[in-house]
Order: sequence, then structure tokens, then C-alpha cells
Amino acid sequence: MTRTAGVLLSLAVFGLLACDGAHRQPPVSPPSGPTAGLTLGGRKIDVTLVLTEKDRRHALRRLEPHTESQGTLLAWPRDRFCKIESEGSRVPFDLVFFNKSGTILDLRPLKANDEEGVVPKLPAAYALLVAPGLPQKLGLKVDDRVTLSPEILSAKPEELPEMRINGVSAAVELALSEDERQHGLMFRLRMSADDGMLFAYPDEGERRFWMANTLIPLDIAFFSADGTLLNVNETPMYDNPRVPGALYATSDSKGAARFVLEMNLGWFKKKGIVDGSGRIVPGTKAELPPQARKGNYD
Repeated sequence: MTRTAGVLLSLAVFGLLACDGAHRQPPVSPPSGPTAGLTLGGRKIDVTLVLTEKDRRHALRRLEPHTESQGTLLAWPRDRFCKIESEGSRVPFDLVFFNKSGTILDLRPLKANDEEGVVPKLPAAYALLVAPGLPQKLGLKVDDRVTLSPEILSAKPEELPEMRINGVSAAVELALSEDERQHGLMFRLRMSADDGMLFAYPDEGERRFWMANTLIPLDIAFFSADGTLLNVNETPMYDNPRVPGALYATSDSKGAARFVLEMNLGWFKKKGIVDGSGRIVPGTKAELPPQARKGNYD
């Protein structure tokens, strides 16, 4: 979930977090990962590998325009519905999504400074950023193959941080800064079954989430500072998430929460963390990623 820049100051006192905010995080240095090669439509492309979650989330902010023989390759250890966000990026790219075997799954343009970003139509392990127009010039289409070098095949991309609840594992993207918490899952068109987003705050407080610009229905769970699960709210989409209106419903914590987890709607019931009526299994407590407790990736 995410939030509104225009009303944030007046609502912050109440812990109210909106879903249509804007990134204001300062630019970060471009990723400086290992280099490798791949062959795309008969063209050799030299790529910079981006393997860590921290760099994958912020890789685009200071990337320079690519030539037709350059690329940036974001890699995950598994196929998933990755979201590539370009807000804060100064240049456009084209995206080539492909799976672990190198089969192209989706081809999408990515505008500069696009707050909505891009999610592939199918789960992908790689997102390749190349110069605009290059895929069309090479005649690429879905189901074509990308030839990966040994360096790419042997690379060890970092998995998302893990959160465990009653022994059940979730792979979580982290929203650690105020900017990331405001942006959250807005404009996310689809999310892998056991992926989610964990919002970490510096302290406990009453939390309220609203669903503007949130395009998938979610479970929203609130946790105290020691990881105790306070409540889980099934939170459907608004009829028109982009224009929610003034009298919007909120999804609220039942008590002071420091951590908030968003998963696909119904995930907590499916995993037996709450019963059919939404009641929490007694004694439910989360094991949180160390980065969430620290508030940074370092």
C-alpha cells in the first residue's frame, strides 16, 4: 500500500498511510555489479548484473542511457512477478523479461520517471534493461530464447528477505524509508503467491492504511515491536482505486504496531495463521528479517 503526498502531513499524526504517494528518496549510486554477456536476437549484449535486493529496488535511479550493445540485468533466484519501477530515473528503457531457461516471457517499454512501473505478464527470473527500440529492431518476440553466458548461469542472485509466521515463510520486499512506505504496493498488477511487502517503522504506533492506487486485493497484518500478530484485515480493492473519493475506508491496526505485512488476499487463511472467521491462532508471532528490525540493508 502507499500514500498521498498532498495530505501526508495532516494525516501523519493519526498514522494514516495513503496509497498514491510519490518517491522523494535521494538518488542512489548506480549498481556496480559483475559484468557478463548474453546474446539477444543474434546481438551480443554486455550487461551489468544486479544481484542484491537493495540494488534491484533502486537500480534505475542513476542509470545512464544504454547503447545498443549495453544492458543492465536484474536477476532473482526464481521466477516471480517482479515489479520494475522507474520513478526517479532520468532515461527510458525497454524491458525484456525471461525465465531461468532464457525463454522470453514479456517485452515492455519503461518510460523515464514512471511511478507506475512495469510487472511482467508471467513470472520471470530476469529483467533486462536495454536501449529503447532495441527489442523491436532485433525482431524479438515472446518465446524467443536469450543465450546466457556461464557468468550469468553461475551467478547467485539474492533471494528476498524471509519472514516466518508460525513456521510459514513469506518472501518480502522491504519498505524501510518513509518514501518506500508511502509508495508500497501501489500500481502492482499481480504478485507471486508467497511474496509480499513488509513495512518497518522506527517505533510502534497506531497504523491506518488506505487503498488508493492499490490494484490488487490484499491481506494486511499488523505486528507489535516484538513480532506479536495483532490483527489481520482482509482488504479488498476500491471500486476505482485511482479515484477512491473522499470517504475512503481504511484498514487499521488493533493496537500499536511497528511492522505491517501485505500479502495477497486470503493468504493468512490459506496458511492457517488465522481461522475461517479471521481469528488469529493464539500465540502467533513473527520471525522478522534483520534488515526490518535495523531499518536498513547494512
